[in-house]
Formats: sequence, C-alpha cells, structure tokens
Amino acid sequence: MSSNVSKYIKLYARQELARRSFWDFCLYSDEKFFKERFFLKEIANAFQEVEKGTIKSLSVSMPPRAGKSYITSLFCAWTLGKNPTESVMRNTCTATLYQKFSYDVRAIVRGEKFREVFPEIILSEDKQNLGGWSVKGAKMVSYFGAGVGGSIIGFGASKLAITDDLYTGLEAALSDTINDKILRWKEGTHDSRFETGCTRIDIGTRWSINDMIGKQMNEGMYEKSLIVSALTTENKSFCEAVMSTEEYLQKKLKTSKEVWLAEYMQSPVDIEGRLFGTLKTISRTDFDKLKDQAIGDKEIFGSLGYIDVADQGKDYTALAVGLIIGKQVYITDLVFNNNNTDVTIPQCAKILNNNSINYCRVESNSMGAMFSRHLQKETKTKILQVNNTTNKITRIIMQSQFIKDNMIFVEKNTVDYLQFIQNVESFSKEGKSKNDDAPDCLAGLSMFINSMFNKHF
Repeated sequence: MSSNVSKYIKLYARQELARRSFWDFCLYSDEKFFKERFFLKEIANAFQEVEKGTIKSLSVSMPPRAGKSYITSLFCAWTLGKNPTESVMRNTCTATLYQKFSYDVRAIVRGEKFREVFPEIILSEDKQNLGGWSVKGAKMVSYFGAGVGGSIIGFGASKLAITDDLYTGLEAALSDTINDKILRWKEGTHDSRFETGCTRIDIGTRWSINDMIGKQMNEGMYEKSLIVSALTTENKSFCEAVMSTEEYLQKKLKTSKEVWLAEYMQSPVDIEGRLFGTLKTISRTDFDKLKDQAIGDKEIFGSLGYIDVADQGKDYTALAVGLIIGKQVYITDLVFNNNNTDVTIPQCAKILNNNSINYCRVESNSMGAMFSRHLQKETKTKILQVNNTTNKITRIIMQSQFIKDNMIFVEKNTVDYLQFIQNVESFSKEGKSKNDDAPDCLAGLSMFINSMFNKHF
C-alpha cells in the first residue's frame, strides 16, 4: 500500500470518528488546543450524552478562558451536522454576546474542517442572518437565540436548548431585582421554546446559590452537573495551559475573595455568609430502619410541629414536623409554598395526621388565628397559637445552633422539601436574605421543642 493511500485511509478514519464522536470532532477541528486542555474531554463526553438523549439536562461551570464558549460553539455545529433537520437555541446575557456566538457557530459550519466531516451540510442561501440561520434541509431555523430580555418570536428548539452565561457578573447575580428578571425571562421565554424531546444545557459561573443554575440544582432539575475549579485541592492549577499555578495564585492575591470564589473556584459567594451551612440529612430507607429500632427500644419521646403562616403576598407558609428520637429531632415532613389557605390548610392537616403529631404551634400573625381555627377542624393534633415578640433575625440566630446540632432532615424528592432546604441553607447571618420563612419556621420549632422537652436536650 502506497504512503498516499495509507495517508488518505487514516484521514478518512479520523473524519469518520469525528462524525461519530464529539471529542474526536474537537481534536479534528483544533487538535493542539484540545490536547493541551484534556480536561475538556469530560465536558465533550457529557455534551455527547446530551446529543444522544442519554442525559436530558446538564449544567457546566468552569473558570474564565477555559474554553467553554469555544467547545459549546463546536458542539452546536456538530449537533447540527448530526441532526440537520433539527434546531438549536442558545441564549446568553446580552444580544451582543449572542450575535458573537451565532457568528462563531456559523463560521464553523462554513469552515473547511466541518465540511470535511459533514460534506452534505451546507448553509441555506436564504437564511443566514445571525438572529436565526439554517442549513439546507432544516425543518425550521437551525440556530437561533437572544440576549436576556430579548424576544424569540416564531422559533422552537427541537433538539437542544442552551443558556450560556446569563449573568454579566457578580453584581447582577447578587441583585434580587436582576436575578428575578433573569429567572423570569429564562422560565417565560427560554423554557417556552422547548419542543418535545428537546434536551438542555445550562452553562455559567456559579456566582450565587440563588442564581439560575443554583436554583435549578436545588430543585433537582439536572441529571448531571460538571464543576471545574481553577485550583485543585493540592492548590495546583487545574490546567497549566489555561493558566499556570503561579499565575492563579497571583490572581487570587489580587482578586477580591468573593469574585475569586465565584468566578474561579465556582463556589457561590454567599456560602461563607450562610448561617446554617449544609443541613444534616438522612435517607427515607435509613430513617425507617432507625425508627423501627427506636420503637423497640422505646427511644421515641414525642412529635411536634410548627407553622409559620404566609402573612403577605410574597410570604410562604412553612410547616416542619419533627419526631424526637434520642437526642435528635428528625424532620419527617415539610410544607413550603405560597399557595392560598384553601390549599395549605388541607396540606398541613394531612401532614399532621399522617405523622401523628401530638402538638403543633402556629405563629399568630394576622393570618395565623384564622389559619389555626380552620386547621383545628381538620386534624386531631392539638393546635396552639403563639405570639413571637422577639426580632425574627435574632430568633433565628439564637436557635441556629440547636437546629444545626440536633435536627436531621429526612430526604424527600418534592418541590416543597427542596425549596425549604434551599431557603434555610441560603439564609444570610447578616439578615440580607430575601425570604426567611423556612429558617423562621425551624427557629419556632426549636423553641417549641425546648419548651416542651427542656430537660431532655
């Protein structure tokens, strides 16, 4: 076999591999770049699982200049090469950045390397505008999107929906107003464009535990999450080609702690200001075994509940019920939502009855008295009203140590449980939290338990 024939066979094999494997497509497109950043193989493999539909939802967070935008643009092009009749949506923080990404992906599809791998894929002559362009054979627009706040009219994402850096920076992520605007746009505009079978990827810096990715992590929305930190646990650069260890250490010295933790370490900046940290949890299976043993050993001492009733439109009704086993309080069920009382009263009554709660205190704010009267009619649990006179933040801080030391939460995959836990874990000890109904509920339960079992703990 001649050397030329052998050369063409190897080239054909590489091209065929690039069609089948996204990582091989990355190497074929820019071998030097991706060999130097081998950590991107894990990202590429996860992206391919999304394209296959093995993973329906993925989040990715990594330091600046790591190559996330580049590999994402290549992935958009590769996905269209594999699925020329389908559509990809990619939204970002500004219209300008969207235009750049759209230009980049379109340039990849026009490029020589792409055409060598996907020779049958060519751009449609009449749809090449950056706002939305197509390849020949597409059922609709192949690639489209917008910046946060922009309109997406008449397009639907049939194959893949991507958010790529929805926040302009730390200030936007920590602003309740801006964060709410981003979340509303994402849920109302981005999510509304999903068609049946569409998979999704959310990419971005982990600025805050309340940012879009953090919120969806807490709600269990991702099947897989990839987080890459600039420095390893050994204080070494995660990739010397991106930035050397020495450069990162110098960057750390010159960068504010909050920005360093978020932008480079992908550690949400408000974690260190949290009062509770990560709460203790136990699986339902392990709890059931522990409870059965406790019944036999006569180690169950009582069961109590506490309800903080929604007092205003943005408040949440929060209920926590605890079973006292030994020196621990196992939180077996939770309510956390802002539904009307025609929903929350039956919901709370059902939980009190199912958990055989002996007594439940209800905070007697303006809605509490009415809530208590109606709740008592639907449960055998003794409902007690309580008027809290101490400052709410002070009350939460004073009870926080008991909550951290003695309360263990029985895991439950419900929206109320996940939001309750997130609301407690995100509570700031500086009192800057937007909503504190869940930690206030736990503080009330803590005070109730200590008043009823003051010699036990």
